[in-house]
Amino acid sequence: MEKWLKTLLVLFLAVSIISSGVALLPRLRAESAHNLIDGALPYADLKNMAQERQTSIEEVARLFKEEAGVNAILYKEGCIQDLADDGRIFIANRQEMVLSGWRENLPFKGGETYIVTAYADVMERVRRHLTEKLGGEKVSMLPERDGFYALAVDMRPSLVDAIGVGFDRENVVKLENMGFHSVFMLKDWPDVSERGIRFVIKDLALTGKNISAVLFENKQVLGYPKYLPVLAEEMNKHQLALGQVEFYNQLGFNQLATLLDKRVIRMHSVTDQEMQTIKPQELVDRLTLAARERNMRILYFKFLPAPDSERRFNINVEYMEKVVTQLKTAGLRFERGEGTMPRPFEPIHQSRMLLFLIGLGPLAGGMLLLERLGVRRTSILAGITALGALSLALAFFAFPLLTRKVIALASVIVFPTLSIIYLVPRQGLKPWHAVLYMAQMTAFSLTGALMVSGVLADISFMLKLQQFSGIKVAYLFPVLFVACAFFMLYGEGTPGERLKKLMDQPVLVKYLLLAAVLAVVGVIYLTRTGNEAAVGVSTLELKFRALLDRTLGIRPRTKEFLIGHPLMLVLLYLGYRDHRYLPLLILGSIGQVSMVNTFAHIHTPFIISFVRSINGFILGIMAGLVLMAVLQLGRLLEKRWRSG
Repeated sequence: MEKWLKTLLVLFLAVSIISSGVALLPRLRAESAHNLIDGALPYADLKNMAQERQTSIEEVARLFKEEAGVNAILYKEGCIQDLADDGRIFIANRQEMVLSGWRENLPFKGGETYIVTAYADVMERVRRHLTEKLGGEKVSMLPERDGFYALAVDMRPSLVDAIGVGFDRENVVKLENMGFHSVFMLKDWPDVSERGIRFVIKDLALTGKNISAVLFENKQVLGYPKYLPVLAEEMNKHQLALGQVEFYNQLGFNQLATLLDKRVIRMHSVTDQEMQTIKPQELVDRLTLAARERNMRILYFKFLPAPDSERRFNINVEYMEKVVTQLKTAGLRFERGEGTMPRPFEPIHQSRMLLFLIGLGPLAGGMLLLERLGVRRTSILAGITALGALSLALAFFAFPLLTRKVIALASVIVFPTLSIIYLVPRQGLKPWHAVLYMAQMTAFSLTGALMVSGVLADISFMLKLQQFSGIKVAYLFPVLFVACAFFMLYGEGTPGERLKKLMDQPVLVKYLLLAAVLAVVGVIYLTRTGNEAAVGVSTLELKFRALLDRTLGIRPRTKEFLIGHPLMLVLLYLGYRDHRYLPLLILGSIGQVSMVNTFAHIHTPFIISFVRSINGFILGIMAGLVLMAVLQLGRLLEKRWRSG
């Protein structure tokens, strides 16, 4: 490669690094400002505890606010059956109405449902919801009789029971006046209509004034797919934020979030089944981690079970107070009252020119990689560079989102690979020289992390509406590429001759066993990548992770500081003298690859990923130095043993 081309590629790298930093700045500002959190109590559990303690819901809420620091209530929309369970209405069929004396003026022709109550306000609430949701032709009021109000619905009781009837507005107002924010979860209903959606959202906006987010109970958002534009229009009109429950994928959610201009608040909730067995400290660790490391801004504080009311109150206050205290220490805020709800991220707009300049980085890195692998003709490298730049420019106009993902994937593949191939020496280094080389390797790998963070700096990725694509490829390909590159670059004869010699070699049992071990490691390595790994995490490992979180604040990746970084440092110390060191190279490469891929999780704040990587590097260096000392001690003992 001629000097002018290498200078151009270095210039491309510099421009890409600077552009990545520029693109990253608005993301950093958005993450820094995104520090308000709601700790939401379940209204149903508050209600039950108030009944057990023979006091008011407001009194129980006040105790949780003062002793635990919580600041929000999550209300699930009540249904017809809930009102019946509370004794506020009576559900009957036609025969029961006749037997009760309601023989006259019964509408419809049989199979209908009757709702009877002595409370005028309850009947009005039920009438409005059923009329607006089902249509006036399916609902009929009966004349008042002996102080009772009755309403007929032209549907079977099994279908009517689960229809939502809004929220207890009086209690919502009381709790908001105490400073609590409101999180509402809406039910679906049969034959959702435009009229019903407009009514429900308007009624919701009238129910609460400090609404953090709106959630949907079913497996699809309300009105999916036909009425999503109507739902978005009404939510936009009242500036309502959409709640995103982590790990709960709803049909139509991404489309609705896009129509709302990504006005989304992320919420973490532990399942009811898990709440029956989870330990208080595990729950504290899980909720704290979700808020600090995954941008969860509503934490659903479900109640842990306990044998009696007093114990249940104390154990739940204790765990909630720990979560609030730890997150406040981390710089997050639990505020109360109007205007202090968690806010959605402000939109981030990146120009296509800026993104194109970032894309020049992995393109240049790829050319340097080709040159290192033996492609040295300037005409070939210059031609590929020009074609790549032109294709990149055209791709941004035709497929901007896909192009960003491709650039991100190329960044996490190219830079760890390039740093390892350039910096692993043939001859061993002194311990502190090995540490210096390790620092240089890590810094160069992290340029790829910077490019990923810059090119994907967008609200869609921060909210996981869009995700980094190719995570398995990003973890596997660099390791395989490094192994193949070292095999081709080192050794006697041409690459073809070395390959033929390898294929002709007899296979010893010890090498078969080594290959089997590496295969198992590779399978575990791949299946444990991503947020939802296929291989489960043991209880012991979960405890170890929690210990690291509490000790270091931000836990480094285990495969970095316990495997990859220490073994890479040992390899730098020993040198890649021949292919006997290939297994050490493969395992050592895992650290660099994993570190860069950490930054592909854009829903994790950048500063968290950065500190995680630094912690992993420092611990990995310490572990590597220990391994080097053990090696030196082993050599010394072997020398003494041989000398008699």
